Amino acid sequence: MNFFSRHLPPVLMGAAVVMVQPQLAVALSPTQISDIAKEFTVLITGEGIGSGVIFERKGDTYSVITNQHVVANDGRYEIQTPDGSRYPVYRSQELPGLDVAILQFTSKKNYRLASLGNSDQIRQGMTVYVVGWGLVNDLSDKTNKSSYLTFAGIIESLSKNPQQGYGLAYNNQAISGMSGSPVLDENGRVVGINAARLDQNLTVQGTRLLAGWRLGIPINMVLTTRNRPVSSPVTAQQPGAIAFTTLRRTEALISSGGAKKNRKDYQGAIADYNQALRINPNNPDAYLQRGSAYYYLKKYQAAREDFNKVLQLSPKNANAYNNRGVLRYQSGDKQAALADFNSAIQLDPKLAGTYYNRGAIRDQSGDKQAALADYNSAIQLDPKNAPAYIERAVLRYESGDKQAALADYNQAIQLDPKNAKVYTNRGFLRKESGDKQAALADFNQAIQLDPKDAFAYYNIGLVKYEQGDIEEAMRQFQTAINNDSKKVQPQLALAVALYSKGEQEWGFSTVEVVLRSDKRFADLKFLKKELLWGDKLIADTKKLLENPKIREITSRPSRSQ
Repeated sequence: MNFFSRHLPPVLMGAAVVMVQPQLAVALSPTQISDIAKEFTVLITGEGIGSGVIFERKGDTYSVITNQHVVANDGRYEIQTPDGSRYPVYRSQELPGLDVAILQFTSKKNYRLASLGNSDQIRQGMTVYVVGWGLVNDLSDKTNKSSYLTFAGIIESLSKNPQQGYGLAYNNQAISGMSGSPVLDENGRVVGINAARLDQNLTVQGTRLLAGWRLGIPINMVLTTRNRPVSSPVTAQQPGAIAFTTLRRTEALISSGGAKKNRKDYQGAIADYNQALRINPNNPDAYLQRGSAYYYLKKYQAAREDFNKVLQLSPKNANAYNNRGVLRYQSGDKQAALADFNSAIQLDPKLAGTYYNRGAIRDQSGDKQAALADYNSAIQLDPKNAPAYIERAVLRYESGDKQAALADYNQAIQLDPKNAKVYTNRGFLRKESGDKQAALADFNQAIQLDPKDAFAYYNIGLVKYEQGDIEEAMRQFQTAINNDSKKVQPQLALAVALYSKGEQEWGFSTVEVVLRSDKRFADLKFLKKELLWGDKLIADTKKLLENPKIREITSRPSRSQ
């Protein structure tokens, strides 16, 4: 049974509310336009993925314009409104002859309706904006979440009686997931619906259309077609009709693949992208999406080839540079990765994830100030970027600004409350600041989220030791060792505890192994400053190190020397 009803009669306007504004208005800034559009631009998910425009309300029923290729597959779809609420689509109306569908959902909440402009007044060279929920495909972000994006450009060409309704051609970037997004004029009014990317040069009605341009449907055509009686004739096919029909089918497959990728059905997504590329082997969006699917399947060479292909077809694709940079970083080629991240930022200075990626490389190379600047930029562009808060907290802690570090950890936990490592890090900071109870609460929460977090067990042991609960401290040290036998810190701490309890032989054997690997563990200043051991544990360690057997070990050359 199909979820959608196909080819429903046009819905009469009746008492419905539709916002149509006079064309005279003051030009707004790109930020103002983005903010306005965010209030009526929705995310559509289900068997396809795309964006849409809330443009009408009748009672509790809202109507949304999107592309038909976004909802081409039968199945269930949801609309996510600007406040994060999700509503099932209960009705879909396809507009004959256009790549347009009208979706409906019900809600008692008040959502802003888009102001509709007059697309007949659009002229070549005019500035327009495309906003919507794009699939950025930052490989460092495993959530596959859609991001709200805004791209500026100009009208390159206008067509009369276009096939599929693709009457607007513009040079805005726009990416996958933004099918069905509003095309806005400089006054924030919707003048079109973003639909597809042109992947080959075409001449239609004497007009030359260039590969790489985006195609949109004039809003006047949408409204006129919606209110046309069903028996009214549809415009006859024109030259280029086959190409536009193929283009629409390609976009439908990319949309379907995006939905499958969001469900982590990477093989199914790749199958859709393969089919799209068989239809149109020069579509960079399909290569970009397929490359990310290959990446999540750990087919890194195939992913790299796809990202290279994207850059061959679309040399200014910032997302492809970012993703190739991630692959290069993982392969150990940090310089090449840094070059790719720099290129991505130069092409698109609003890619928050790329600033985070570049910050990580700068951090590891020792350029802490540049890394901090990148983390700041990532947070400024995306205030919900939890990893950026975490890394910035580390840098702030290292610089001595513990209060700022604590604030960053608090924010990261608020954004990502199931991240065990953040609780462990915050607990470590609280322990050092003397708030032992709060530290224990954080370590226990980390263990609840990740029962194999050896560092959390180890730190609980350190706190318990200072509190005089040696038996509990030993249990925590042993658990840490069981979960990560390569960590020497809990082994040394356990050896000290055993020695203090009179179990000298076991303590000697463990200490010998630790000290042979690294003589720094025989330095009390190192243990106190770098490992942040407490006074009681340091005092007991001093007794152990003063034992003649241990002195003999520390006098020998270590394995690292």
